[in-house]
Amino acid sequence: MISRRRSVGRPSRTSLDALQDAALTLGLDSFTLAAVAKEVGVAEATVYNYVHSRDELYRGACDRLFAGVDLTPDPATDTGSWMDYMDAVSARVVPLAAAHPGFTEYLFYGPFGPETQRIYSTMVAEVMRRRPELDANAAYFVASRTFMSSLTTASFPDLQDAGTWLRHSVMLGMEQQIDVGNLPHIDGDWSDVLDHDGKPAR
Repeated sequence: MISRRRSVGRPSRTSLDALQDAALTLGLDSFTLAAVAKEVGVAEATVYNYVHSRDELYRGACDRLFAGVDLTPDPATDTGSWMDYMDAVSARVVPLAAAHPGFTEYLFYGPFGPETQRIYSTMVAEVMRRRPELDANAAYFVASRTFMSSLTTASFPDLQDAGTWLRHSVMLGMEQQIDVGNLPHIDGDWSDVLDHDGKPAR
């Protein structure tokens, strides 16, 4: 009986986690599938066993990166207001966006993966808990505008203080409007925006 030995060469298998890690290492804004394959030591064709396109790998890597964000309140600064909560969470995302060019675009435009959806849902629930007069749509708008204002300067180290000022200004302005009962009216279900495909987030 003749036994066939597998030829020595690149391994035929890897993991989705390894591919996403490689994309993060190479740069979310610049990686190619060929470079990812080389980074993990497999043939480029093997990558397609795990993802259908670069965009799918990009979104998965961003979703995985975002999953590590701590959503717990900061006991040192939290007074129970929605602003304290969103300020703490937003501040934790800025270093990620600064360290990973291309991440901000994902957070602005999606489409979003399951961990990103979980994080947005958690933020909405926490804002509603702290400001019960807000419905889910209004809470999403308040949370997302605060969150996104933090990201506009994330890629510019010299503007980090300005970014914090902008976030605080946005929150204070919205808080004043909420205090006088001027709440944003948004039709539909806020969670629909989490499923959009490449269109600018509302």
